Amino acid sequence: LADYYAQSLGITDAREVLLGFECAGTVVAVGSEVTGVAVGDAVMALADGSLASHVTVSARHLLPKPASLSFEEAATLPVAFLTAWYGLQQLAALKAGDRILIHATAGGVGQAALQLAQQAGAEVFGTASPNKWAQLQALGVTHLFNSRTLDFADEIMARTHGQGVNLLLNSLSGDFNAKNFAVLAQQGRMLEQGKLGIWAAQQ
Repeated sequence: LADYYAQSLGITDAREVLLGFECAGTVVAVGSEVTGVAVGDAVMALADGSLASHVTVSARHLLPKPASLSFEEAATLPVAFLTAWYGLQQLAALKAGDRILIHATAGGVGQAALQLAQQAGAEVFGTASPNKWAQLQALGVTHLFNSRTLDFADEIMARTHGQGVNLLLNSLSGDFNAKNFAVLAQQGRMLEQGKLGIWAAQQ
């Protein structure tokens, strides 16, 4: 993992890692060329090093905070929802009727993807540890599988009568990679969030 950080991110020392990637707060100053943002606005933003009292953020990386959310709630949304929206909508063109497998459905990106998939009218298949199934069932997930074993592949193929899923949002690695492709339908789309054990293009 240290090699990955050094090669991909240029980080060679733990002290170089800025804590915090997203935040919410009140704008206290605005650059002279910024439009559409004013001092006093309540916003949420993507910002490296945002575990701080103040951060400087590009206006392109913030949005108004919904009035119904606290600052604490709003600070949990940017990374998860941007990741899910970019993957499902921009890259994979999620549409009504798609069957989508969301790994780690109870996680941050997983829950964001679940909401976007349900909103689009997709049929959701999710993996999570069994102690989180009740929470996901309360959110409307009816196709649940154990994220701690590889059994999900055979179970999904049985449940879909051998057709598999059209779209897969992956966050698992190792032996899960082969099983993911085993459940992907012809012309299916797989979105990879993982950082470790990524397959080469030939694979």
